[in-house]
Amino acid sequence: MIKNIISHFVLFSGLLFLVSNCTGIYEDGNELSNDVKNRIKQISVDDLKAKIENQEDFLLIDVRQTSEYKKGSIEGAFSVPRGILETEIASTEFWEQEFVDPPADTTQIIIFCAKGARGALAVESLMKLGYKNVKNLDGGYSAFNPNPQATENHASEGGCGG
Repeated sequence: MIKNIISHFVLFSGLLFLVSNCTGIYEDGNELSNDVKNRIKQISVDDLKAKIENQEDFLLIDVRQTSEYKKGSIEGAFSVPRGILETEIASTEFWEQEFVDPPADTTQIIIFCAKGARGALAVESLMKLGYKNVKNLDGGYSAFNPNPQATENHASEGGCGG
């Protein structure tokens, strides 16, 4: 009898330990975004530049903060900060201010942030909202524009930085 109680206790403790270690809790946001990157599609800088050069039809969204966007962005990108993306992506009022229609669930959407972490989380959120053709720019804006100082200077001179 005591043997059975001890063996059940050991078995129960072992199962409890295994389950408690599989809760999906991450050390930090980078660990979370790295996990998310395994479940989403990414696009390389070269592929994005080719799409831009070929004037392909897609929606480019910069999910960085407005202050980051104003310092420089990829030409043609819409600023939709990560904090409001999920609530504004389908908002007719939001997109009317940009003079475009809200994206359909099949619209090709390319998301980017500074280095790719926020972008990955944004792509996953849009996928959960039913958007089927969403990609994250691998490496983010810093991979697209490895010399941000030049963009910041250009933007401050009245050029098309964003």
